[in-house]
Amino acid sequence: MPSCPSFSWFITDVDGTLLDHDNNLLDANRAALETLKAQGVPIVLATGRRWTTLKRVLDRLELWDLVDYAIINNGAVIKDLKTRTLLHHEGFDPGSIAAAATALDTLGWDPLALAYVPDGGPDVYHRRLSLRNGDFTAKNDGYCTLLTDYAELEGRAVVELILLGSEAELSRAQNALAGLPFETALIKNTYYADYMLEITPRGVSKFAGARRLGERLGLSVEGASGAVAIGDSANDLPLLREAGRAVAIAEAPQFVRDAAHETGSVADAVRRWFPADSFAHPV
Repeated sequence: MPSCPSFSWFITDVDGTLLDHDNNLLDANRAALETLKAQGVPIVLATGRRWTTLKRVLDRLELWDLVDYAIINNGAVIKDLKTRTLLHHEGFDPGSIAAAATALDTLGWDPLALAYVPDGGPDVYHRRLSLRNGDFTAKNDGYCTLLTDYAELEGRAVVELILLGSEAELSRAQNALAGLPFETALIKNTYYADYMLEITPRGVSKFAGARRLGERLGLSVEGASGAVAIGDSANDLPLLREAGRAVAIAEAPQFVRDAAHETGSVADAVRRWFPADSFAHPV
């Protein structure tokens, strides 16, 4: 009889995966987290959200006691949620923000810059509003700072650049950034208008963040004793392609489902691979 996989930890995307499209946590998904917690399985949130907005979700849904770690800004920031301490931060190299702005300026567009600010306060910076970026600033009123020049960001913990617009427009922006030292992911929003292009430093991804966290915890992402990971968007692809068991949300785009071993919800994945009635995993 073939050996049973015995996965060690659980990594979930947040928006559209753990949360529904109204940003609420389904009872079944909360119960799944409680099952994992009872078994001592480490629970990790891997999200494109920045710390400011993830913290609001944790507060609103009372998740602090149910989740252990967070991989934020697609891997640029890693937090221990039990102690609220920063484990890793990876910002842009000097000059790279200006290089991105110059490349996008050829299209007449400016990105928004997102910073890691541990205790709140302004963490969104912009020079001029392009495409649908105004929807982001409007929904983050009180957290935005107007710039004269991107050089003003030198020395700040800028971890991500974003641009909101149509899929076609953001594909053009993605092409304009090709060859520069960035990772890009074009995703469909569940909260902001249209699509979002997420731009992070080269080598930053949810998988890279999970691997870095796993090294600290003595856990592997890959293999039969690795992680069960679940997601629904392009920014989940690096993680889904490497996880021991990759699950795509059933409503995810086909290219995301193609990267996974199976489809289902958070609750489905936990029931299958971390059953509540036994610490042994299914064959």
